[in-house]
Amino acid sequence: MARFSAKRAFTLLEMMAAICILLIMVAMVYPALERATPRAEKVACINNLKNLRVMFDTYAAEGWPQVPPGIPLGSIAEQKWWLDITKKDLGLSEKNWQCPTLKRLFRSAKEGDRPLIHYLPTPFSSQPNRANLWPQMPWFIEISDAHGCGNLIVRKDGSVEPAPR
Repeated sequence: MARFSAKRAFTLLEMMAAICILLIMVAMVYPALERATPRAEKVACINNLKNLRVMFDTYAAEGWPQVPPGIPLGSIAEQKWWLDITKKDLGLSEKNWQCPTLKRLFRSAKEGDRPLIHYLPTPFSSQPNRANLWPQMPWFIEISDAHGCGNLIVRKDGSVEPAPR
């Protein structure tokens, strides 16, 4: 007796049904992913602020770096100066200074309109430990209310919170 072996394959209808089920599942998960992205970016932003505070703790003990005379506070020249000095002294990169949300929001802006750093250091005195004298003074302030709760600030103790309005 001969045995017949039939090869089993998917039909076009079965393939279409599987694709439809996958598309429905993706459609159900997509809104949750959209909500998760801003939260993840905020967590990364808070982490950046805390890391900057830890790295600048050395500066606070030895004397806070002073922006050279002639460089206006808040200017692109000041931002470049902070990037250069912290890269040389602390090994920080541009990524350490950028909030993921603001980076995404500024992506479509022209090159000259994009800020280089998204956290502005507080200008303290150059005397050693001077920054430590004011524990409630923010060490860094986010340049924009990117997370919908106010500009984030980090204090000497490492706490991150929205700036008072």
